[in-house]
Amino acid sequence: MNVFSSIKTSSSLNPLGLILLSLLFLGSCSSDAGPEQTAIDPGTPPSLSKKGANEQVVQLTEQQAKDLDIEVYTVAKDQINFSINAPGQVYGAPERISVVSSPINGRVSKIYVHEGERVQKEDPLLELESLEFANLVGDYLEATAEITYQQQQVERLKVLTEEQISPERTYQRAQADLRRAKTRQSASLARLRAVGISPDEVQNWDPFTSDPKAELTIRAPISGVLNEHLIDLGESVNAYDKLLDIIDNTEVLVRGFVSPADAPFVREGTPVVIAEKTGGGIPQGKRIEGKVTSVNPALDEENRSIVLNSIVPTQNGWPIVGQSVRMIYAAQPLDSTFTIPLSAIQFEEQDAAVFVQQAPRQYVKRVVQVERMTENRAVIGAGLEPGEKIAITQVFSLKAMERFEQFAD
Repeated sequence: MNVFSSIKTSSSLNPLGLILLSLLFLGSCSSDAGPEQTAIDPGTPPSLSKKGANEQVVQLTEQQAKDLDIEVYTVAKDQINFSINAPGQVYGAPERISVVSSPINGRVSKIYVHEGERVQKEDPLLELESLEFANLVGDYLEATAEITYQQQQVERLKVLTEEQISPERTYQRAQADLRRAKTRQSASLARLRAVGISPDEVQNWDPFTSDPKAELTIRAPISGVLNEHLIDLGESVNAYDKLLDIIDNTEVLVRGFVSPADAPFVREGTPVVIAEKTGGGIPQGKRIEGKVTSVNPALDEENRSIVLNSIVPTQNGWPIVGQSVRMIYAAQPLDSTFTIPLSAIQFEEQDAAVFVQQAPRQYVKRVVQVERMTENRAVIGAGLEPGEKIAITQVFSLKAMERFEQFAD
């Protein structure tokens, strides 16, 4: 028989029994609720908290400050220039290279210039024998002759109309025929210009004595050296086929390929030295100076780099189109950046941090954004302000003391 049954059988409940019953009931309730109680979260220890680590203050005693004798550096806008080395490739300058294509179907009947020979603008390069060209010339001569005839008709009918010998509509029809003839001539002249015939050359054609020409002379569009012949004498070509190319190497386009991380330090007008690339990759030998003339806005798909364009005059024929060179850019940090001694920086995983002096014997660690590092300086993009003082000696000792205080917490 348990306690509850004994209580039920008793004729009357005395005060002691009521107390025992209450104690048993409270005990059973507390035992049921015990496992469901949650522990209070004490929080992340400072030694494991990244934020706490970044903001951990190191307080030195007088003796420690005397023993360490920490040297500080005042942050200031002291810009420095540094070099960025990058690979480069030489191309023909936009106005100094020309690809000559066939403007019409035909057969190569004569070649005037060969590879390696220098030509001047408008010099004859080759001749194409083409029936299509002969038809174009014939259409123009026919339209010109028709204009001459229609002008005579208009003048004759004008006189007859004024004397009321011929009706007005006949005169108007003659004027319309003259306008159509002029339109045909304009269209024929436009087709001739499209294949390379100049207006001066057309003026020398007499519609009554000239025979339609079948040979089209291809002339040099620029002055330079003929680089490559892609046709042979007697070969048939189609319209827009490439025949040859001409390069004027007095100026070249040199493209430098820099990483996206270095791109912010190079802009239009940045000085650059173009150096000959040796077998060991060390820039030496021939060198010329220039400037960045333009910067491509997107990454180059082939090498995932930013392309910097420099148009420079050659010196004694160097650099040569197609050659690989080394580019040495005089980098220009942005106005929003400044530099600090490299000795002030210590690294933890991916973060770079410095110790900022808040009081004569008090330092706080702060994460900074390093844009680039040179031999003994670091370009800082964010994390510091001009006028702040940072430790540049005993940084390892400050880091050790900061760690000790973290674990002590």
